[in-house]
Formats: sequence, C-alpha cells, structure tokens
Amino acid sequence: MKWFGWTLTVTLAMAGSATLSALVAYQYLVGNRSAFPGTLVQGHRYDPERHALPSQWLELRRRQLADERIYLRTPDEVYEYSFAELGLELDVAEMLTAFERSATSGTHFERVERALRARRGMQAEDAVFSFDPERARAVLAKLAPIVHRPASNAELDFKNHRRVESQSGRSLDVQATLRAIERASLARVPVIDLELYEIAPTVTSDMLADIDVSKVLSSFETNFRNKAGNRSVNIKRAAAYLDGTILPPGAELSFNQIVGPREETRGFVWAPVIVNDELEPGLGGGVCQVATTLHAAAVFGLLQVEERRSHSRPSGYAPLGLDATVIYGKVDLKLKNPYDTALIVHAYLPTRFSLRVELLGREPPGVVQHAYSVTEKHDFTRRVASKSFLEPGASERKQKGTPGYDVVSVVSVRYPDGSEKRRTYRSKYYPVPEVYWVSEGSDLSELPELPEGATHTEHADDPPAGAETADSPFFG
Repeated sequence: MKWFGWTLTVTLAMAGSATLSALVAYQYLVGNRSAFPGTLVQGHRYDPERHALPSQWLELRRRQLADERIYLRTPDEVYEYSFAELGLELDVAEMLTAFERSATSGTHFERVERALRARRGMQAEDAVFSFDPERARAVLAKLAPIVHRPASNAELDFKNHRRVESQSGRSLDVQATLRAIERASLARVPVIDLELYEIAPTVTSDMLADIDVSKVLSSFETNFRNKAGNRSVNIKRAAAYLDGTILPPGAELSFNQIVGPREETRGFVWAPVIVNDELEPGLGGGVCQVATTLHAAAVFGLLQVEERRSHSRPSGYAPLGLDATVIYGKVDLKLKNPYDTALIVHAYLPTRFSLRVELLGREPPGVVQHAYSVTEKHDFTRRVASKSFLEPGASERKQKGTPGYDVVSVVSVRYPDGSEKRRTYRSKYYPVPEVYWVSEGSDLSELPELPEGATHTEHADDPPAGAETADSPFFG
C-alpha cells in the first residue's frame, strides 16, 4: 500500500498597498499526513523540527508581527507605527480554524487541486487579525492635532492690492479611520490612508470674485485730535485688526472676536479709561471709538445690529445713539449682513487724528438718515473727594458734570422708487458727576455753587471698587 503525504503550507507575505495575505497550502492525498518542510511565513522558513505544530509556528509569527511597521498616510505626510501600537495582532486561533476548514472542505478532487495550487504558490487565504480599537484610538487622538489644517479665508489685501485665495482645511475623522484600520488587510508595505474630512473656509474666493471694492455701501468718520496720545495707538491697532474683515451674506461679525483681547503683547498700550465715572489709566483706552465708528457705519449701511450697548456717558466723537461700547468677554458689538452679497470692512486712518470705517462691496439701497430725540434728562451730582497731598484749603475740579439722557434713535431710508422705511432703537446715558478734589478738613461750603443740572453734593473719599469701566481693557 502506497502512502501519500499531507502538507500544510502557510506563507504570510506583504504584497500590494493594503493586503497582508497568509498563503496556506495543503497537499491532500489518501493516507498519511506529514508537514511539508520549507514553508515560508513572512520571510521566515517553517522548520517542522523546531515547530512540530502549526500553532507554535503561528504563535512565533504573532510575536514577530507585533513589531512590524505600518504607515498611516495623508496626501502630504506619512506617519509610522507598529502593529502593536495600533492594536493589530495576528489571531492564531482564527488562523488555525481557517487552515482546518481549508484542509477538510470540498470534495477529494477539490482538496487535491488546492494542494497542488498551494505547492505552486497559487492558493491563498487572507490572514486574520484581531483589532483593539481603543489602543488605536489613543494613537489617533495624539495624531489628530498634527494632521489638522485650519481653513484660511479669502482676503483682499488693500495695502498690496492683491487677492489672497481661500484654502480648505482638514481634520482627522477618527471613527472612520478606525474602521479603515479594522477592515484593512495589511501588506508588505502596509499603508492605510487616513480618513479626513474637509473644513470649508467661511469666506471663499468665489465670494470675493463678486465684490467690487470701488462700491461703498456706507461709511463713518470720527476724530480724536483732542484726545490723542496713547489713545491713537490703540485706535490704530484695533482698526488694523478690523481692516479687511469679510462679512459673507447672512454672516455675523463680532467686534471682540476680531479685535481680540486688549493686551500689551498684542500691541495695545495704556491710555485714559473710565472707572467709577472718572478717568484713570488703563489698557486699551480708545478702542471703543473704533467700535463706535463701525457701529455708525453699520447703521448707515442698514446692517442688522444684533448686539450693542451705548456708552455710560455721551461720547465726544459721535452723536447720541450712534456710539457703541465694548467689554472684552462681557459686552460685544455684533452686526449681521442682511444682503445677498459679501461685504468688506475697511478701517483705516485717513489722517493722523481721524478714523474712517467703510463697508465696501455694493451700492447703498437708498438714502439713509439718522436722527435722535431725548425722551428724558437725568440730573447729576457733585462728588467731593479729600486728598491728603493737597495744600490746606486747596481744591481742584477734576471733571465736569453732565446730565444723563434717555434717547430714541430713528433710522430712515428712502428708496429710489420713493418708498420709505423707518426703524427705532434706544440708548441710555447715565449722569456724569462733577468731581472736586479738596484738601483734608476743607469746608465744602467754600466750593462754588452747584452748576445747573446738579442736585446735591456727595463725599466719596473711597468710591466703590469693581465697577465696570468704559474704554478700558474690559470695554475695549
């Protein structure tokens, strides 16, 4: 009786760009079974003398494969990891089951045919890997910020007269990448493309293509000649942050978000601010004038004013009702573009002591006018503070008092067809106390008579701390 051998051939080979295959060959003939020497697994030759069982052989390969390299790829970068780092491991139990299934399934002639094909290197089965998604997720969480690319908006560079094109950004889709790793078969040069999703720019080049910067929707100009000094530094700095801002159709502009925190590292300096109704040095004094100029331009451009607060006192650079104050992190100026075309904010200093804000991109819809009326006037007080550094009997008026006002603004627009629309909004300005500094022990009856509009005298050596300040680091 002639005995025929049974041969198990397993080859784990790397081939292609995303396929790791285990070549499994069985020679089926009637009778005896003996392992076929010379089988290769991932370039390692199977030695039946050292590994009597296929399970021992596969276990060795499992440990060896743990340190094999795998590559995660983006269109411009490749990142290298080990199989173990990404939670990939050869599943020995499943592989043995697959071998047994291949050895016993089908007819006698089918088994013989598979054995012959395996001997010629033509019979293959995919290797089976287990996958730990949490281990891979930890790797991808660290990789995500490295892969991330923010989108960049299109811009019109007024200074250099050029267009800056928009670019889409990208972000790692961790969940989709985990699925890609799990379903990949892993090849000789195992490369898996990272799953990315696109981050679209807010302002695209197409939006700017239709913007004609020669068209001025509205503009407003304020002057700071009498209050220059460091205020001019802050005004110029805030205008530079604001200049070139693009407001797409239906989009909202946040002054605080664009201009950002008023800090020395961002170019802002110390200038007079209002603290407890009195002027004191503070960071960012003057930025509120930029917010006011922008708000006034928005009113004349018929933009939607989503958020705005008037100053605590009337400003000397804009009519009542057109001013706006800002407190970084607390009070913002927010405007919305109601038109079907994008607008561009052009904020600049046409002269040394003037600020101009223009809204560019379309013609005005009609003739716009702003008017206001005072609905109620509020009297003020005289505030007296004792100062030890003053000579006995000395006094000094530090601040002029002004009344407070409740104001209603009316914005009207007359369209080319003769029709007209109006809208109203309110502003509130609080009384500003007259402030006197006097020496300690002074007789207050020796002070001048109360001015018109003042009701009484308050003694305030230690005014309450912690009040919000206008035109300060908090108010812009």
